[in-house]
Amino acid sequence: MKKILALILALVMVFALAACGDTPAETPAEEPTTEDETPASEPAEEGGELLIGCLQDITGATSSLGMSVEAGARAAVEEINANGGINGMTVVMKTYDTKGDVTEAVNAYITAVTVDKVALIIGPPVANIANAIKETSEGYDVPILGFALDPQCQMREDGTTYKNMFCLQPSATTQGEIMASFALKNGLETFGILYNQGNSYSLSLLDPFIDRLAEDGVTVDESLIIPYSASDTDYKTLLQPIVSANVDAIYCPNYTQELVAIVTAANELGYEGKVINGLDAAPSFNTIYGGDCSNIYYINNINTDDPVTAEMAAAVEDSVSAVNKYFLGYDAVMIAKMCVEQAGLDDPAALISAIENVTDFEGLTGTLTIDPETHMPDGMGMFMYTYDNQTPVMLEEFAG
Repeated sequence: MKKILALILALVMVFALAACGDTPAETPAEEPTTEDETPASEPAEEGGELLIGCLQDITGATSSLGMSVEAGARAAVEEINANGGINGMTVVMKTYDTKGDVTEAVNAYITAVTVDKVALIIGPPVANIANAIKETSEGYDVPILGFALDPQCQMREDGTTYKNMFCLQPSATTQGEIMASFALKNGLETFGILYNQGNSYSLSLLDPFIDRLAEDGVTVDESLIIPYSASDTDYKTLLQPIVSANVDAIYCPNYTQELVAIVTAANELGYEGKVINGLDAAPSFNTIYGGDCSNIYYINNINTDDPVTAEMAAAVEDSVSAVNKYFLGYDAVMIAKMCVEQAGLDDPAALISAIENVTDFEGLTGTLTIDPETHMPDGMGMFMYTYDNQTPVMLEEFAG
C-alpha cells in the first residue's frame, strides 16, 4: 500500500513538472525608463527620447557659472519640447556636477557617455575642466558644445583639433585683443597685470592682451606683470607695486570671487585708475562686490541695449547669477537642435561635421560661424561694458 501511494505521488509530481514546462514563463515587467537610464547611443525612434548631458560646475567656486549655463540650457530644452521636440523626439537633459574638480569632471564625463549614453554634451565655461576631459573625449563619439575659451581646450600644439571639443564663444585670443583694443581706444597707456597662473582661463587671456598693446607700441613693464596661485590671498601685497606705479589700468582676467577680492584690495590701497576684466566682471560681479563699480570695464557676450535681449535678461536676473552664461547655455542647445535635425543620430561623424560647419547661426549671443580648423567661432564680435555705480552700461561692440 505504501509502495502504491509513493508511486501515485511520483506520477503527480511528473505531471506537475510537465505542466510547468509547457506553460511559458512570465516575463518580468520592464521598469519605466528614467532620465538617468535613457539610452542615446542609438537613435531614438520617432516619438522617443533624446538624452543630452550638461557637464557643469554645480557646486564649488565657479558654481554660479555652471548653474547659469544649466538654467539657459534647460530653458531651451523646455522650449524645444513645447514645440514638438527634435525630429519628433522629446529632449531629456541630465546634469553632471563636476564640483569644480578635474577628476570629478573626467569621471562624470565617462559616466555620461558610457553608462547613460548621451547623444551630446553641453559643456562647461571653465577652461580647467575642458582641458581635463579633452584627451578622454577622443575615445568616444560624443560632441561637447562648450564655452572654454582657451584654444588649448579645442586644439593640440600641432594645430589639429580634438574631434569632439567645441567652443561656442570667441576665443581667448579674440577676447584679449578686444579688451586691449578698447583700452587703447580710450586713451589708457600704462598697465599693470595680475593673473592666476594656475587657471587656464586667466592664463590664456594674458598674451593676447599684451601682444595687442605691443602692436600700438605700448609695452607693459615686466615688473608689473604679476602672477599668483590659488594659495595666494594677500592681494594687497601682490597689487602694491602696480598701485605704486600709478598705472592707468589694471588688467585682471579672473573668476568672479577672486576679482571681487582683487578690486576690494586695490581700492583699500587707494587705487583710482581703471580695472579691465574678462567676462566674470559682468553681473553678478556688481552685486557680490556691493560697492561703486564705475571704474570697472568688462567684456560681455550680450547686448542689453537690444530690446529682446534686455527683456529676456530682466526675466531671469532674479534667478540666474551670471546672465551671460544663461544666454550661452540657451544658444548651445539651439545649435544642437539644428545640427541633430540636419545630421540625425545614425552617424556620429555626420553630427560632428554638422557642428563644425555651423554657419551664420543667429543666436542670443550674436551671429556664430564655427571655423572647422579651430572648432571655435570665426569673426564673432563682443561688447564692452562699464558700470554706472551698480548699473551695467553697454559702451560699444567690437568685431572679432
